[in-house]
Amino acid sequence: MANIVVTGASRGLGLEFVKQLAKFNKNPKIFALCRNPQGAEKLQNLASTCANITILKSDMTSFDGYKEVVSNIQKEIDSGGVNILINNAGMMLKDTLTSVKYKSLIDTFELNTLAPLLFTQALLPLLKKADESTLPLKVGKSAVLNISAHLGSIEENATGGYMSYRLSKTALNMVTKSAAMELKTSNIFVMALHPGWVKTDMGGEQAPLTAEASVNGMLTVLSKADETYRGCLFTNKGRKIPW
Repeated sequence: MANIVVTGASRGLGLEFVKQLAKFNKNPKIFALCRNPQGAEKLQNLASTCANITILKSDMTSFDGYKEVVSNIQKEIDSGGVNILINNAGMMLKDTLTSVKYKSLIDTFELNTLAPLLFTQALLPLLKKADESTLPLKVGKSAVLNISAHLGSIEENATGGYMSYRLSKTALNMVTKSAAMELKTSNIFVMALHPGWVKTDMGGEQAPLTAEASVNGMLTVLSKADETYRGCLFTNKGRKIPW
């Protein structure tokens, strides 16, 4: 059985990842991490209908708490490892050069950049223990998927704006690239995906894409990924985004 960890799973893309992954043919065990499990009604309802979903409390900016989260995951999977980590938790502010504040930069970097980096680091022993035969992918024995954004592309930035968000996602892209290179010898695959402009609490009601369509697209791209995707950023439709 594959073991999959999803951060920011209480709503939006994270919740949709849990929904769709729960339908995988290999019946994976899914660890849905969220800051407030008691308030995550939709996630709780989903877990009540699927025995393979385990909800764990985790504030992704409480870095000192990662050890306990990883320990709780380890208890559930016994001697096994984690096959897929989806670093999904994130935030976005619509700040600009003239409005951006120090606090907003720190808060955004902590959740969008430092959390994926440090949580991957904390989970690395379990990623290394994964059994290649249980991974529902073409590459590696385990995989790390960072949810990044087209707004993090320096080359394709034509409008500016979203200052703290852009900076954090550009940095996350470097985390993705460096981790992918460092973990290649461990047979751990790392890539980043842009979900598109999605109709979620973050994206707003005017967004053209549903969470269902976005996640379906990202999982399709992930299922087709080979070594040429390692350390790269792709859209949910499979286009490679330049840095």
